[in-house]
Amino acid sequence: MRDAIIELIVEGWLEEGARLPTEQALAEALPLSLGTVQKALRDLVESGELYRQRRLGTFVAGGDHRREITTPAFGFLRPDGARVRMVFIRLLKRERLSLQGNWREILGPCEEGHVRLVRQDRIDGAFDCHTEIYLRADMASPLLEVEAEALEHESVLPLLEARARVTVSHAENRVRLVRLPKPAARVMLPGQADDPPLGLRLETFYRLADDTTVAWQIMHIPANDYRLSLRTELR
Repeated sequence: MRDAIIELIVEGWLEEGARLPTEQALAEALPLSLGTVQKALRDLVESGELYRQRRLGTFVAGGDHRREITTPAFGFLRPDGARVRMVFIRLLKRERLSLQGNWREILGPCEEGHVRLVRQDRIDGAFDCHTEIYLRADMASPLLEVEAEALEHESVLPLLEARARVTVSHAENRVRLVRLPKPAARVMLPGQADDPPLGLRLETFYRLADDTTVAWQIMHIPANDYRLSLRTELR
């Protein structure tokens, strides 16, 4: 709900000074409890997106409401060349993997297994990407315990560095044109899921100074007018 309100503000549907419906009205209109609505609005007031006037209601604050998610290995550029700052992350799945897969070859064997995160990333409100992130469980186990909200307001790398005390030195990006996988197309392009179009598969390998890969990210990107800016050195 917080991200939806911010997106409405950024896209101009809620202008500066606009009054929001009451908490009760929002709870009745949305499939959310009154407590959830109250917490979301309280968080937005504390972060400066909204402000309250006693007995009058909750209003949209002024200023730049765009939130920048840190993606140190790559970024998106708008058609006019401006850097994208608004990325909304929705966590679709978080699981510990016990089966064997390509992630084991890339990240190395791990007695505790591996972790997979699946996300929907909305870029600049213009298009959605489907992202899978694979990590070693011995490093990423703290990410299984944090609230989902933490994984939706920051990219995995800063969280991994802060909570697992891992220092990522550099990254390798690999890009190729592919037929979008059906699971990814269901998230990005539900109307074309049965016959997915072509898109980009961006693989990012985050590595330590000794070249050990600690995170493997696969992002499927639909056709769009934006550009990708790729980086390798992260320090």
